[in-house]
Amino acid sequence: MPNILRIHGWKSSKTHESGPEVVIEAEYIEPAKACVKCGVIGNLYRHGTKRMKFRDTPIYGKPCVIEATVQRYKCRACGETFMPEINGVEVDRRMTTRLVSYITQQCLRDTFTNVARHVGCVEGTIRNIAGDHIDALADTFEPYLPDWLGLDETKLDGAQRCVITDIIAHRPIDILIDRDKRTVTNWLWQFRKQTNLRGLSIDMWRPYLDAARAVFPGLPVVIDRFHVVRMANNGLDKVRIRVQKTKTKATRIDWKRSKVQLMKRPKNLTDKQRFNLQMWLDNEPEIAEAYRIKEAFFDLYDMQKADGIAAYDAFADTIPKDMKADFKELLTATKNWREEILAFFDHPISNGYTEALNGVAKVINRSGRGYSFEVLRARLLYGSKRGFTKPLPLETCWSCGGKFEETMPQADHIVPVGETTMPANALRICAACNQRFHTGGASEHQSPSTP
Repeated sequence: MPNILRIHGWKSSKTHESGPEVVIEAEYIEPAKACVKCGVIGNLYRHGTKRMKFRDTPIYGKPCVIEATVQRYKCRACGETFMPEINGVEVDRRMTTRLVSYITQQCLRDTFTNVARHVGCVEGTIRNIAGDHIDALADTFEPYLPDWLGLDETKLDGAQRCVITDIIAHRPIDILIDRDKRTVTNWLWQFRKQTNLRGLSIDMWRPYLDAARAVFPGLPVVIDRFHVVRMANNGLDKVRIRVQKTKTKATRIDWKRSKVQLMKRPKNLTDKQRFNLQMWLDNEPEIAEAYRIKEAFFDLYDMQKADGIAAYDAFADTIPKDMKADFKELLTATKNWREEILAFFDHPISNGYTEALNGVAKVINRSGRGYSFEVLRARLLYGSKRGFTKPLPLETCWSCGGKFEETMPQADHIVPVGETTMPANALRICAACNQRFHTGGASEHQSPSTP
């Protein structure tokens, strides 16, 4: 049979299934050249064998175990008994080197639980290997300063973390342990001598503005429009909730289900939604007035700068006194953040990518169910070489169970061991598995089915 191990110095003799695992019986045939205890070259003799087990990368959709026979030696010079250094194996972990590499690759793409199940070991082992790998990546990681910096926060591992992105190139740059002024200032301070930064896009979190002003005085800071117009929507929704309390239960339920018509811009409504909204506004003057206020504020961003600033400054006076409490959040923001909100007219940038990345972080956090901050940060920063606004499409290798980018798996003709509903010519395996198997030998063909 072909040498399914494909590790230098090893020779496999038999492969069989034992319960949920594939077992490869193999012998380590590379002879020892020197004593590992005293370093004497030669002057050795064989001194029995030792049976050992090592875990290897999964094959045929099952965890793989190598039942190894390793020759022991005795040194005539020092009298010590030893085993030779074994190629392709991390003896302390009882794993092959390629399995450790496989785990470090998959731990940033799949959950630890899934990786442990594919490999056939406990989840704690995966966490330990992933931890060492993440520490190594963190030591070499170097953030950079883009032209436009996006700052936002999201809750990870029970605390608010500052997320920093390149909002033009759509790349994550860094994730900080918290969003405090001192932490953000220290991060920005490392780039204080760089002059390429053109500005920042932030939400209305004062420490971000204070940190930017401390390190880069005079630099444009723009409040992302999403956070501002959302307050207008919130004010309208408060009016709806207040008014609907005077209605019947059936009307309250209907209003709640139909509130999307109030939140959407008119151009985004269907004809039916537009008709229903107009009927609603015609019969409810207070809702109609709140809707007018909301739309008037949205329209500010579509005006020329001079007209927009004039309308912005006059906006507070257009709100009736009995609705000022409903729109208090928006009125306070427009007063306290005037300069940063109006900076949008000179720098119409969006922090939407950072918001999208926050959504990706929440998906990873939910799927992990207990990931530490360090792991979550690593998966966002090191999990992909490209920037992204949604999880990258991954395809699962039939043989090892690993997740790979959709361009990596290759079609092959390996005949599966055991029962499977997938036909042999439709199997999808990754490049590593394709290289490991000689498909002709693995499927018992007379000639190889791949070049």
